[in-house]
Amino acid sequence: MEWALDRMDLSRVRRLLDVGCGGGGPLSQLSASTEGTDFVALDLSRDMLRMTGKVNRRLREQGRLQQVRGSVTALPFADDSFDAVLACETTYFWPDIGKNLKECRRVLNDNGRLFLVQETWDAPQWKDRNKSWEKGFRMTFHSLEGYRELLMGAGFREVRTHTDDKKGWFVMEAEGRGD
Repeated sequence: MEWALDRMDLSRVRRLLDVGCGGGGPLSQLSASTEGTDFVALDLSRDMLRMTGKVNRRLREQGRLQQVRGSVTALPFADDSFDAVLACETTYFWPDIGKNLKECRRVLNDNGRLFLVQETWDAPQWKDRNKSWEKGFRMTFHSLEGYRELLMGAGFREVRTHTDDKKGWFVMEAEGRGD
C-alpha cells in the first residue's frame, strides 16, 4: 500500500469513498497522509465494517469516518458526493465491473478521481496463480488495457497507470467525468 500511496495525488481530496473497505488497513494508511479529508468506508460485510472502525478509531473519534453497509452495485450516495473513490483489491469480486465503475463515476464530482489499487492483473507471468485464485476465490482478472477500456467505457476521460512489474501491483487513476 505504501508503494501505491506514493503514486496517488490526494492533495485536492476532501471527501473519499473506500468501496469494499475490508478491514480498514488501506484507509488507515491513506488517512495518515491526508489532513482534513473525511472518509466513508463502504462494505457488504458488517464484520469488515466493525474491523474498519476499530483499525481507524482515531478517525471515528475525530468525526472523519462514516461507515456504511452497502454494495458497489447501487452506491447509497447522491451524485457528485466525493472527490475520490478508492477501490483497493476489490474489483476482482464485483458482479459487473463495467456497471460498477459507472456507479463509482456517478458519485464523483466533475474533477473527481477513482483509484484502483490491485496486486495482480491478467498477464502471462501470473497465469497459474490467477487461475488458482479465480477458481478458489471466484475472482476475475483483466489485463491492464482491459481495465483501462472499462474505465473509459464508464465515462472517465483520462486514465494513468503505474505498475510494479516485479511484485505485480498496479495503481490506475481515472480522472474526471467524460459526460
